[in-house]
Amino acid sequence: LEEVMVVRMGGSHQSPARVQALADFMFGLPVPPPSLSADDAAAVRGKALFEAPEVGCTECHAGAGIANRESHDVGTGQSLQVPSLRSIEYRAPFMHDGCAPTLRARFDLACGGGDQHGHTSQLSDAELDDLVAYQRSL
Repeated sequence: LEEVMVVRMGGSHQSPARVQALADFMFGLPVPPPSLSADDAAAVRGKALFEAPEVGCTECHAGAGIANRESHDVGTGQSLQVPSLRSIEYRAPFMHDGCAPTLRARFDLACGGGDQHGHTSQLSDAELDDLVAYQRSL
């Protein structure tokens, strides 16, 4: 809130009560349902890729929230907290700077950190589509 309201928008500092009210509101919003069923064939194939050690997604995106809550440099030059992938498709644009307008664009070398952010450069277009399908099922 401080970053957005004060730094980016030039507004005034908010009281602890207002910050808490906003947090209560935001965390009280229902989580949107996944747009793709977890048993969709592409999502199943994508889950297998996501969990494959050679792809490396679960090194950071693991657990109930599909995030280890640690911070890592994924090719940005700065350490950033690993976000949860639950309902990720509803949070476009993607990446720390919004460089990916779609989940698929996250895997472009110019935006997604290349193999510093998982090891996906060896995946085919069809496999990347499956990986995106899995993310849409979360």
